[in-house]
Amino acid sequence: MLNLFFVLILSAFILTLLVVVHEFGHFLAAKRAGLKVEEFGIGYPPRIFGKKIGETFYSINLIPFGGFVKIYGENSSKELLKDKRSFYAQPPKTKAKVILAGIIANIILAVFLLYIFLFAHNFSSYQTLLFDYHFPFGRQEILPVVLMVTPDSPAEQAGIRPYDVILSLNGERLKKVDDFISYVKKHAGEKITIQAKNLISNKEREIEVIPRKEYPENQGPLGVGVAGTIKIEYQKPIEKIFSGFLHTFNLIHYSFSALGYFVKQSFAQRTIEPLESSVAGFVGVIAMIKITVQAGFWQLLNLVALISLGLAMVNILPIPGADGGRMVFVIYEALFKKPFPPKLEQKVNEFGLAFIIILLILITFKDIRQFKDIIFH
Repeated sequence: MLNLFFVLILSAFILTLLVVVHEFGHFLAAKRAGLKVEEFGIGYPPRIFGKKIGETFYSINLIPFGGFVKIYGENSSKELLKDKRSFYAQPPKTKAKVILAGIIANIILAVFLLYIFLFAHNFSSYQTLLFDYHFPFGRQEILPVVLMVTPDSPAEQAGIRPYDVILSLNGERLKKVDDFISYVKKHAGEKITIQAKNLISNKEREIEVIPRKEYPENQGPLGVGVAGTIKIEYQKPIEKIFSGFLHTFNLIHYSFSALGYFVKQSFAQRTIEPLESSVAGFVGVIAMIKITVQAGFWQLLNLVALISLGLAMVNILPIPGADGGRMVFVIYEALFKKPFPPKLEQKVNEFGLAFIIILLILITFKDIRQFKDIIFH
């Protein structure tokens, strides 16, 4: 069992790294545009250490889990229009570049990490399916994957482990989880030869197991919990060359498709539960990191790339306070040839900040209920 303190330290490091990369994107774009950058900080105040280099103050702060960049003139006011080095005085094109740079930085980091991950796994990856879906790029195959093995079950005794992908049963390829369940039940009491590949060790092996005819409730003949997973392979030379970009696009497309799917499910069922179950905050990320650390370095690397993409996608949404929300004001300015009313923009941002804080609190309580067994055991 992993020490909770170690998991928290690792989570703080990962989240700080990803947020700092995001803020560094804003920083570079602002510097390149000739804007005045007042401070670039790792962590949040109170300040531990700082040094001014040129006109920018660089700081290391006490509270982990992030970082920040302070660009002169981000708050809208008519006075700032006179200072050409302020953010507010810039044309919409320059503002858009600075705002979108953080999102682009997170995507670039994800592409880089996914290149490493795919190269180490023969340009293939597995993605758990939450709904019926087909990725835009790559050769794909749907397979069952073991998520949980019950103690003292036939599966445990035979050596089946979590993260085992079921490639075949008695030489027969199965494309659905329901087919796997039906096959095992049909052959209860008989020896079954399973060809499996473990996602942690990346090794294939042959397992012989006899499913039981009588079993405790909710355990099944083998005593495993399974889900559908899709294997994505980039086989052609051109696909391998651009695999990091293709896989990143696949994951972004899948994530937004999943968001749309769960929103529709919530409306259809007239409950927030489907959408709520698909969203995770800081506590949920800690739970995922704890699980993934036990799966090994490569899976952790893959998770860091996924979180980086998640940070980029959340920021691109038109939510007040997020980068996407700031882009709404820039688009308004580009269309109407004048800045959005400063006082109204301030009120919208204040409302957005309050909304995000309340939302994060609600998500945190939801995550504690959902993941407490994972985090504290």
